[in-house]
Amino acid sequence: MKFARFENSGNISYGIVEDGEILEIDSNPIMGSYNKTGNSFSESDVKILCPNPNPSKSLCLALNYGSHLADRDAPTRPEPFYKTSTALIGPGDAIKIHPEAGLVACESELVAIIGKVTKNVSENDALDYVFGYTCGNDVSAREWQGGDDADNQWWRAKSADTFGPLGPYIITDIDPQNVGIKGFVNGVEGQSCHSSEMIFSTAKAISFISKYATLLPGDMIWTGTSGKTPPINPGDTVRIEIENVGILENPVEAA
Repeated sequence: MKFARFENSGNISYGIVEDGEILEIDSNPIMGSYNKTGNSFSESDVKILCPNPNPSKSLCLALNYGSHLADRDAPTRPEPFYKTSTALIGPGDAIKIHPEAGLVACESELVAIIGKVTKNVSENDALDYVFGYTCGNDVSAREWQGGDDADNQWWRAKSADTFGPLGPYIITDIDPQNVGIKGFVNGVEGQSCHSSEMIFSTAKAISFISKYATLLPGDMIWTGTSGKTPPINPGDTVRIEIENVGILENPVEAA
């Protein structure tokens, strides 16, 4: 199924997307049961919003593709870091580059959204706790990660306002290890990989994280990025394409 969060005439709702129409439902489907309201809207007549704007936490996997390691050693276990909810924006919203950020790159990623309380789950069972998947762009300020102005933690580099584009839809029932992922800047391909290339699978990451931090419905696992990530600058347009999931596009502006 395909779910969207959308705005129509100032009202924010959730809905099921079918053939260009959105069938409104009465609650956030990530959190449990829902019913159709009987209202429907054309996708072209509404604004599609960030599908999951207020998770209790997002954990993003660092160095989870061999092609992204460069001269670094591969991790021996999943290495997640936190991204704050205030970084999250939706499709079409502007990524705003802070004047002190220096070099900023985009990172195309598959994002898993948890649908049930998840604690100490096995790798075999982990995907049963996922509600669905969406596209993510883990925008990253490289100077704040490892330049002359680097922080000891990646709090600015990864969680500055607008550094977490997400969407446009949540798709259920896909194999997270069997999708192609691409990233484009101004229509030029900058990243291309297949999710089977992950060092640690989505299931492995969820199982590992759940040993130490209980995952709640709506929490997100960003599964890492590939290759050499392309830089972005004000005036650019960034597009993330994930097979069977969707296309996430955002303009870039100066903050």
